[in-house]
Amino acid sequence: MPAALSPTDQRIRDALRAAMDGSSPRVTQQALADRLGVSQPAVAAMLAGRRGQVPQSLIDMLEALGLEIVVQPKQQPVQQHQPSPTRSDLP
Repeated sequence: MPAALSPTDQRIRDALRAAMDGSSPRVTQQALADRLGVSQPAVAAMLAGRRGQVPQSLIDMLEALGLEIVVQPKQQPVQQHQPSPTRSDLP
């Protein structure tokens, strides 16, 4: 059984879900996966905390320094991620 998410990890995932749900139109896991160049199950695993957890050592350092991670919308429009070219894409 996986370890419970830290409060920091949970806040990040909650903010991601809220941003996806609050977008107009709503951003689906598949749409986000397409933007990131990954599969929909990979996005689901990241949102569930089965992948992409913030390392505990970083969380400990934030706590020791009295810091927290804040997630907020960017001031500029979000640019779509373009996956790096693969060898077959190169001339």
